[in-house]
This record gives sequence, C-alpha cells and structure tokens, in this order.
Amino acid sequence: MTYTQLIELVIMRQIGIVGLKNTMDILRESGLAVGDDFRLVGKGGHDDLEKLMIKFKVKYGLVTVMGCKIAVGRKAREWNLALPQILK
Repeated sequence: MTYTQLIELVIMRQIGIVGLKNTMDILRESGLAVGDDFRLVGKGGHDDLEKLMIKFKVKYGLVTVMGCKIAVGRKAREWNLALPQILK
C-alpha cells in the first residue's frame, strides 16, 4: 500500500459522499488528476493526502473526513504509513 493507493481510496469514498463532480472539482483544486478509471495520474504522497483532506473538510465539512477516517486509517496501519493529523 502506498500513499497513492490511500488517495485513490479517498477518491472512491468521496465520490460516494459528495458526488463525482464535487470530488473531481476538489482534485483539480488540489493539483491532482485521475484517469478514466479514477486511478491517480502519477504518484501521491503524504502531503497530497493531507492537502486533499483539508480541502474536502473546508468545502464540504467534517463528514467528508469522518467518511474516510476509518478505512484510510486501517489501511495506513496495515502498511505502516503515517497519517496526516487530519486523519488521526
């Protein structure tokens, strides 16, 4: 598991929470791009994950963070990846 995969997990969860258009808008604002399969174009890192989650929280509220916290936290622990503060 990599940060890229964590970000892709966030993307899929957020599509279910705020919808496809809103998720794609946040990705563009964050400087992240996905292909037709919703896979991240390029690699994502810890800072990208943090920036993405902060943007979701600011624009759509805490529910968007809570919707990802458990799933992302579980995967991060499995793979020994440090989480940004917003997801702790």
